[in-house]
Amino acid sequence: MKRILTYMWLLSVAVGGAAEVNVSGTVIEKPADEPLAGATVIVRGADGKIKKFASTKADGGFTMSLPDDVVTGFRLEVSMMGFGKRSLALDSLSFPVTVYLEPATTMLKEVTVKADRIREQGDTITYTVSGFAQEQDRSIGDVLKRMPGINVEKSGKIQYQGEDINKFYIEGSDLLGGKYGIATNGISHEDVGAVEVMENHQPMQVLAGISFSDKAAINLKLKNKAKATWSFHGDAAGGYSSQPEGALWDGELFAMAAMPDFQNITTIKTNNTGEDLTSHTTDFFASRRGTDLSRSISVSLPGVPDLSRKRTLFNRSVLVSTNNLYKAGRGEFRAQMDYSFNRVRATAANVTTYFLDGGDRIVAEDRSGVDRSHSLSGKFIYELNQRRTFINNTLQTEMDWDNVSLGMTGTLPNSQSASLPDYFVRNNFKMIRRFKSNQLVTILSTNEWESEPETLRVKINGGGLRQHIGNHAFTTNESASYAFIIKGVTVSLEGGLRGYLRTMKSDLSGSGLPALPDLDGTHYFHNLIHTNSLTLYATPKFEYWVKRVNLTLDAPLKFSHYAFDNAIANRDEIYFSPSLSLNWKPDNKLEFTLRGGSNRSPMELGMIQPNPVLTDYRSLRSGVDDFYNLTSQRVSGRVAYKHTRYGIFGNASVMQSWSNRPYTMIQQLYGDYVTYAYSSAKSDSRMLMANGSVGKTLDFMRGSLNLHGSFSRQESRMISLYDGVAANTGNGGVNSVNTGWSAGAKISGTPAGWLSFDYSVGVSAARLTMNGIKSSWLGSMENELLLNVMPHKKWEWHIGGEHYRNELTEGHYKTVVLLDTRLIYKLTKRVEFSGCLTNVLNHKSYNYTTFNQLTSFESRRQLRGREVLISVSLRK
Repeated sequence: MKRILTYMWLLSVAVGGAAEVNVSGTVIEKPADEPLAGATVIVRGADGKIKKFASTKADGGFTMSLPDDVVTGFRLEVSMMGFGKRSLALDSLSFPVTVYLEPATTMLKEVTVKADRIREQGDTITYTVSGFAQEQDRSIGDVLKRMPGINVEKSGKIQYQGEDINKFYIEGSDLLGGKYGIATNGISHEDVGAVEVMENHQPMQVLAGISFSDKAAINLKLKNKAKATWSFHGDAAGGYSSQPEGALWDGELFAMAAMPDFQNITTIKTNNTGEDLTSHTTDFFASRRGTDLSRSISVSLPGVPDLSRKRTLFNRSVLVSTNNLYKAGRGEFRAQMDYSFNRVRATAANVTTYFLDGGDRIVAEDRSGVDRSHSLSGKFIYELNQRRTFINNTLQTEMDWDNVSLGMTGTLPNSQSASLPDYFVRNNFKMIRRFKSNQLVTILSTNEWESEPETLRVKINGGGLRQHIGNHAFTTNESASYAFIIKGVTVSLEGGLRGYLRTMKSDLSGSGLPALPDLDGTHYFHNLIHTNSLTLYATPKFEYWVKRVNLTLDAPLKFSHYAFDNAIANRDEIYFSPSLSLNWKPDNKLEFTLRGGSNRSPMELGMIQPNPVLTDYRSLRSGVDDFYNLTSQRVSGRVAYKHTRYGIFGNASVMQSWSNRPYTMIQQLYGDYVTYAYSSAKSDSRMLMANGSVGKTLDFMRGSLNLHGSFSRQESRMISLYDGVAANTGNGGVNSVNTGWSAGAKISGTPAGWLSFDYSVGVSAARLTMNGIKSSWLGSMENELLLNVMPHKKWEWHIGGEHYRNELTEGHYKTVVLLDTRLIYKLTKRVEFSGCLTNVLNHKSYNYTTFNQLTSFESRRQLRGREVLISVSLRK
């Protein structure tokens, strides 16, 4: 026994005596003096074979271990696409070593190794920005669109593996909340070193290990040059447009600070070039307002559903936004303030066809109008986010003023003007306290107030009409909950009280509206309605975690008392709406999610409206004269897969839902006028939706490929009457089925040092079936291409445009090709000049057709004509 122990000791000494060399260091970009993430580091032996290799991390660091006695003749090689390769004798270096790489043009045929553009560590996926960026990119949003697994909508909203993200961080701080479109559209990609995706991200530390999250978060890792300093960039441009004829301008000033205890993003933008600024201040995390108010007046400018807004928006827009984060002790304070102004003009020729058994009814309109809107909002947040305690108080206010003027000629010549202000205030307080590592107490208080005073004025038939609607609501929600963990099972119970007060008053006066049957032949309609409710609720919740499986059951139970001030009878209701979800991750590559639930809920209280209101010059809408409850069921499944080593990301989901309503909407035509009301008749509907996507890196040209597709089928029922007589069927019931599908692909890359490109193609088709009679499939196709040619390091030439092919009627297509070009001269790294020519072919109009349950809508819209724009860009 002693002999065996002696041999083991001698062996351990021998093994331990085999010394190792720790090959470590940092790779730096010269002359920017910034760390390079994703550079490839190789140790090559005297025989030329690879002995060890690694990739640099976000801070440019790398480390490897080699036996001490075999380094003679070895070489250290460092390389990265777009930089000159360095080769150093290993035995001549002392570690850690600093290796500088200088920018250089790298021909594709000379590339022998590739850097890891995507890395995975636990639940965090790291994308190297330089591995996906191209010369034509300006914002980090341009680069995010090429990262597989990440989808960026035109509004700036981000999805990861087909699901909305739940947080957007900059250097780990939540500066913008849900308004991160300001960052995706504003932060220069040159200031960002890496993008981190944190899967199964739980934003509240106090819930870690207690409440499961299947959502992901995005974190931008800034380069050193963008930290602890102010970064600025700005653009100023001027030019001329042929339609609308006149001068053009486009300007932007963007400032960002990322200090250890302070962050700020401030932007000022203005343009009349067709850029829609509304998405820059959209809160993608905003919850539905508890006041449940919606506008009744529906006067709006005509839109184009198939074309990019930049082709159809005739605007004058201004946006001022400032966002600040201050870290105070253990907590932080955030202040967000936005102001925007938009003046939009639109002109369209429309033909609306109502499908009727006795002969279709056609209404022709030529519309021309202006929409002027102001919006002012503020959000002030204090948050303490720690392992034991979470406190958040958010005070939010939003004020909107929208004034629309619309003139029409055609079947019923008229002019309309609408004033549509909206005032909203909300305060939300939430506190969570964790005890003994396995117990939680939560207190929540939410109070909201909203007012929507709407006014519509119409001049028609030689008379004038005035519709005024006052809609006001207040709601309060106070609750407390307790949760504890027992052997992997989290049990919680929330109880609370919700109060709701709403007043709606409407008056229609004037002359010009013809006497209509069932409306007493008058020109004056009046509503004064109070809809109030008090709800007591309890929500038990169970979560079971075992290894990689999470099972969650919610079983909310509510008792509600409704009082309607004699408009309809008061009543009491009980609601039970259970839901179940299952999440399973067998490994880090694969994830399955199943969800299902049943819901019983009251109808929207705003639907209680006995008398009609005028919603536009020829439409009236009545509400329900009784109280109804809705029931629905849903089931969904989702699968997601990723293989970061090969740059593959894929996801697919399917959802089936059933809705049951004890009322049905009635559309009734009287000549050229239409009324909408509700009948006590069952209206069941069901919907099937499926979608999926697959993304893959194309490392041979620093590119990426994404394929996506979707399918939907919705069945519903409506009643249509014409002059009081049932249309389409004997009883007026119309069963409609809307079916649609879409498929598309996006590909980008840099096939040569002087050329890069982005290309996308999408095809879709839709069909409407009414009472078993199927209409033809109507399809559309869209192609979009951007080529970036770099004949010299100081010059760039962008060539791009869109191709639209839309089927207006069966076999009849409308094709439009819109081309743009831009030439850029880079005077220095901080100053560049450019000249842009858009809509080179000068197309000035576009036709399209849409369908709904009972009508078709054909429209001819104006497009922005040929435009010339000269601009200068500065950055610090």
